[in-house]
Amino acid sequence: MPYDLADEGGVKRHAEHLSESLRQKGDEVTIVGPLRRGEAGDHARGFGGVVNIPANGAANYMALLTPPWSVRRFFLDGDFDVVHVHEPLVPLLAYYALWFSPRAIHVCTFHMYAERETALSLRARRAVGRRLFPRFDRAIAVSQPAAAYAARAWSRTVAVIPNGVPSRTFRPVEASTLPPPRSLRLLFVGNWRDGRKGLPVLLEAFARLRARGLALHLDVIGDGGSEPPSLPGVTFHGKVAVETDLVRHYQRCDVFVSPALGQESFGIVLLEAMACAKPVVCSDIPGYRQVVDPGGACLVPPSNPEALVEAILPLCGDPARRQAMGEANRRRAETFDWDLVATRVRGEYEAALRVPR
Repeated sequence: MPYDLADEGGVKRHAEHLSESLRQKGDEVTIVGPLRRGEAGDHARGFGGVVNIPANGAANYMALLTPPWSVRRFFLDGDFDVVHVHEPLVPLLAYYALWFSPRAIHVCTFHMYAERETALSLRARRAVGRRLFPRFDRAIAVSQPAAAYAARAWSRTVAVIPNGVPSRTFRPVEASTLPPPRSLRLLFVGNWRDGRKGLPVLLEAFARLRARGLALHLDVIGDGGSEPPSLPGVTFHGKVAVETDLVRHYQRCDVFVSPALGQESFGIVLLEAMACAKPVVCSDIPGYRQVVDPGGACLVPPSNPEALVEAILPLCGDPARRQAMGEANRRRAETFDWDLVATRVRGEYEAALRVPR
C-alpha cells in the first residue's frame, strides 16, 4: 500500500477488500503501508517516516523517511511468495519492497489516471519506471483509463481487473425497514475539500433545486480537514470509517450524486451506491463510464450545475424510475463482487508463479 493506512481512500479499501477475499480463499495476506498514527490493525504492518506530498489534487501521505533497514528486516523475515505493489511509482516503500524481496514474485497494480500530464511528470515516470518496472513479473490496472495512463511509462501487457465491491455488505434493504422520508435525500461521498470531487458544483445545483421549492436534503460523507460550512438542507457527517455505518447512508439515500471534475480512474463510490440499488447521477468522465450501467445512471458534463439540476429533477417525482434504475445498478454491481475480482487477481499471481525464473 503506498498511502497512509490511517486515512480512508480508494487504494486502501481496494487493498483491504482484496486481502480479505484472498484470506477467505485460504491465502495468508499482510498489508504493508505507511502509518503516521494509530495502529495498523489485524493482518497489517505500518511503517513510520510519513510525509505529505500533495499531488493529483489531493493530500498523499507516503513513507519517504522510513528507515530502509526496518523494511528489509520485515521482508526477509516474511519470506513472501508474492509481493503485490499498488501504485509502484509512489516512493519509497514500494521500492524497498522490490529490493528486499528477491525470492518473491512481484505484481503491480496501477490505479492513477489523469486527463492531462505535464512533460516533466511523464519524463519522471519513465525515468523511475526504467529502474523499477523490469523487476515486476505482471501488471494490473483497475480500468482502461488507468491502463492507458500506465502505458505511457509501462511497455508490457497490462491486465485490466477492476476494483470490486463486497456486495454482501453493500446491499439494498426493504424500504419498509427505513424511517419514513421527510424529503428526498441526495448523497455525496468523498473528501469534500478535494477539488477533483466537485462538491461545490453539487452544492450550486442543490441550491437551485431547493429554490424551485423541492423538498430535498443532501448528506455529505467524508473528511474535509476543517469546519464545514452551514448550509440549508445540507448535513456534513464527516469521515465514516466503519463500513457498516457507511452502508446505512447509502441505503437511506434516494439518489447518489458524484459530480467529480476528472482525474478519476474508477468510481468506487459509484459501485457502492449501485450495490445498494440506488440510482446514480454522475459526471461523464472516462473513469466513471467504465463503471455505470446505462439503465441505472445519468451522466452529465462535469463542472455544470445546471446539467446536474436537469438530471436530478426528473428523478425527484418518479419513484418507479428510481427503483428501476437501482435494480439495474444492483445487477451490474454484482458482476464486480470482490470474490470474482479476487479470483482474477489471484490468477495473475498463479500465472507469474508458473513462469520459470
